[in-house]
Amino acid sequence: MLMTVEHLRKFVETAETEEMLNEYLTALESAVRQETHNTFTVRNFCHKTAIQNSTMLTPSLLIHSGDTVQIGDYLYTVGSVGTLSPELPDADCVEVHLVVYPPDVVMGCVDIMRYKLSKTANSAPEKAGIASETISRHSVTFSGEDAYSGVLGVPARLTKFLDRYRKARF
Repeated sequence: MLMTVEHLRKFVETAETEEMLNEYLTALESAVRQETHNTFTVRNFCHKTAIQNSTMLTPSLLIHSGDTVQIGDYLYTVGSVGTLSPELPDADCVEVHLVVYPPDVVMGCVDIMRYKLSKTANSAPEKAGIASETISRHSVTFSGEDAYSGVLGVPARLTKFLDRYRKARF
C-alpha cells in the first residue's frame, strides 16, 4: 500500500470517510505504477513460500505487518502472522516481492491527495490552462504549460516527481 489512511491524515485534514480515502489511495497507487511503468519492488529480494488459507507458511524476516508485497501481477497487504489481504488461493510455491515506495513518491502523493480533496480542485477543471480572463470585451489568455497531466486529472506540476521513476516500456 502506498500509505495508510492514518498516515495521510497526518498531512491532510479532511472530512472524507476512511473507506473513501482508502479507495482514493488505491487508485492513486495504481495510477502511479501505471504512469511510471515501475513496480517499486526491492531489486535483490525474492522470497519463495507456500500459501495456505491466504497465509505465507514460511514468512520472511524482511516482510513485516503492513508491508505491501507483489505476487504475480497483484498487490497484497501483509497482516499479522503473514496473512495476506485480499484473499489469495492456495499455492505450493509463489515468489513474493517486497514493494517499497521512496519517501519522495509518498510525499508527492500526499500533495496530490491534498489537491484532490481541496475545494479549489472541484472548480479547477473548467479553468484548466487559463492564465487570465477579462470579462468586458471577453479576452482570455491561456497559459503556455500543459495544465493537467494524465494522472488522475491533477496539474502537471504535482506529478513532476514521477519523472525520475519512469521506466521505458518495451
